[in-house]
Amino acid sequence: MTKFFKNLYRLMLIGTPLFIIFNYIRNFLPNFKTKKKSKKIENRIYNQFHSINSNEKWFCNNLNFLSTNFKNIQNVKTMLEIGSYEGRSAIFFLKNFSNSNLTCVDTWSGSDEHTSVNFKLIEKNFDLNTSFYQSNNLLRKYKMTSNDFFKQNDKYFDLIYVDGDHSSDQVKIDLINAWNVLKNGGFLVLDDYMWWYYKDYKKNPSTPINNFIKKNILNISNLTVWHQVIIQKA
Repeated sequence: MTKFFKNLYRLMLIGTPLFIIFNYIRNFLPNFKTKKKSKKIENRIYNQFHSINSNEKWFCNNLNFLSTNFKNIQNVKTMLEIGSYEGRSAIFFLKNFSNSNLTCVDTWSGSDEHTSVNFKLIEKNFDLNTSFYQSNNLLRKYKMTSNDFFKQNDKYFDLIYVDGDHSSDQVKIDLINAWNVLKNGGFLVLDDYMWWYYKDYKKNPSTPINNFIKKNILNISNLTVWHQVIIQKA
């Protein structure tokens, strides 16, 4: 609960609109103490997963949240992921949405928070973990910046997961680019809404995400705010 109140305090400090704060509060209790549920999902879908650090399972904390919110969604076929790391999120989305395909975009060179990470090994693990999907043309890998990818992309997607460079300026750019190629009725999933790495709280993802929601609120049919944010395009 201490973390919950800290998050509320930080959200208020950066001027988060009340309707977003209330959305977060409403979704807190259903997702409070769900680690055991997420652990069951983790054990089921990550068999023989290759990782440089078995304790770094940030995405796994969201498994129950995502599984619950996408439980009855059947119409997701084309997906895009900005930021893939070792492949945990890629595997989840491909397993959760049968008959789908996924485009993964990552530089595999890290960003500000990755000060001593061997990204050659990270990329190797990604290739090992997703080898089945790559060999069966269910996953396409693009080793480049998200900016470069969007410049050459001509496809539209049913679901886009944004977990790339977490600096506020880049998050803002990724949100705009992703929204432009998201199909009507599609889902935008934003990671690390409650990530407070930068001492200036407004430099973290929450501020550009808040601004994006406010600007596009009339074109949003469903909004779910937790440590991740799910936005459905009207």
